[in-house]
Parts: sequence; structure tokens; C-alpha cells
Amino acid sequence: MQWINQHGASVLQIIGGVVSVATLIVKLTPTDKDDSLLAKVVSVLSALSLCNTDGSFIGGKEK
Repeated sequence: MQWINQHGASVLQIIGGVVSVATLIVKLTPTDKDDSLLAKVVSVLSALSLCNTDGSFIGGKEK
């Protein structure tokens, strides 16, 4: 648990960087097979995220 507290931000930065580079590579390739794989990875990361796709936070107060 202590390791997560110390390195959590770095891990999230690395994951974001990897997804960004993968997105760039996927957009440069002509096939759709890698597009669908990246979409699955992004959907899993979105499910684990605290932010909703509309920019609101999970558990936030309703307007």
C-alpha cells in the first residue's frame, strides 16, 4: 500500500503515455484490427476511471 501511495501518480502517467503513443500508432496503421484492440483497452481503462465521459466525477453531486 505504501508503494502505491508513493508511486501512484507515476504509474498513472506511464499508463497515459502508453495509451497516447498506442493511439498515435493505431491511427497511422491502415488496418482496423488494432483499432478494435485499442478500443477495448480504452474501454477497460474508462470503466476503472473515476471520471465519466461527460467530465463529471463518479460519486459527484447531481445538479
